[in-house]
Amino acid sequence: MFLSSLDAARRQLRFHGRRFGAVAFVAAGALFALSGCAVSFPTPTPPAPTASLINGGNDGLLIPLHVERADGDHARLGLPVQLDGKPVYLGLDTGTQGVRVLKSVLPGSYPSAGPATSLPLANGAQVSGAAVKLPMSIAGTKPAQIDAQAVDSVSCQVNFRRCVGMDGYTAEFGWAFSGLFGIGAAQPDDSCCTQPLRALPGNIGQRYLVHSNFAKPYLVLSPSGTLTKDYTMVPMTVLQDGTVQWPRGCVNVGDKMTFCAPLMFATASTDMIRVEMDKAPNWTGDDEVGKVLNQGNYNAALGSGKWVHRYEGAQVTIVKAKPGADRIVIGLMGMQNIDVLFDFPRGQLGLRAATEVDELAQ
Repeated sequence: MFLSSLDAARRQLRFHGRRFGAVAFVAAGALFALSGCAVSFPTPTPPAPTASLINGGNDGLLIPLHVERADGDHARLGLPVQLDGKPVYLGLDTGTQGVRVLKSVLPGSYPSAGPATSLPLANGAQVSGAAVKLPMSIAGTKPAQIDAQAVDSVSCQVNFRRCVGMDGYTAEFGWAFSGLFGIGAAQPDDSCCTQPLRALPGNIGQRYLVHSNFAKPYLVLSPSGTLTKDYTMVPMTVLQDGTVQWPRGCVNVGDKMTFCAPLMFATASTDMIRVEMDKAPNWTGDDEVGKVLNQGNYNAALGSGKWVHRYEGAQVTIVKAKPGADRIVIGLMGMQNIDVLFDFPRGQLGLRAATEVDELAQ
């Protein structure tokens, strides 16, 4: 078990961002601390936070994002933040809502904000921990008090005896980052944490856009109408209590099927197009919840409202979902030519594609 854990750790610790380089690999090898099957990794060091006003601030605040490589050489987007004044490196995720950070990384103990909950991840892992109250800021903003999940357990889901979290770490929780910075719309089954950007003072995070292309990824807070005039706006789902959830959309997968459900854009997802269905299609066969029913390259079309985008040879993953949990998830690789604008005051999602068709066939 000792050797298999060490080998797994070395295989998985493949991120090579500009901050670490070859020196990090040597340091990581020296810092492995094994106890039985447990593996410890050096805490990721965040890059220095930077931000710049666009047109003197009239067009918004631009915050650069950072590309890191993690398990399987998959890319992730990183954002340096401050939690209670401590610099922490988190993975930016437009697919979840709230800050989730390893409890061991936090600089102190904090008041409880709720009971322990678990978040299942698409890679078969899950993170668990109680919500706590603590101050958070990004790019020099005034700290905002938020409820965040202090993660004290990273493990595999019941249906996944072996997963990337089997040693207690994943790319987002310990390898490349110390947690997730979730800035997406609300989801019906997740009320753990405060949406961090919307909590920033002066309402500067009520409206923002994400450009996730690896060449130069960035986040813009309070973008002007000039910057967003070419976005196609689609209505998000707004509940009676004012909760804003993802809009509905549809995906057409080759000549196999057309499926409609809540449409989510998730920068922390390594799947290009992930279709989660509680009723298995008649062309895939069936399996347990969370299991992949089919994966392959297909021509696909994605649409919501008046917005339509097409892919040629996109990798599509069909997954069995729990009852009532249908959704369509566009991951980071599927977002390379798509910019996403979150406009919470108007309850809208804006979408703009750099090209009419993504040609992705290998």
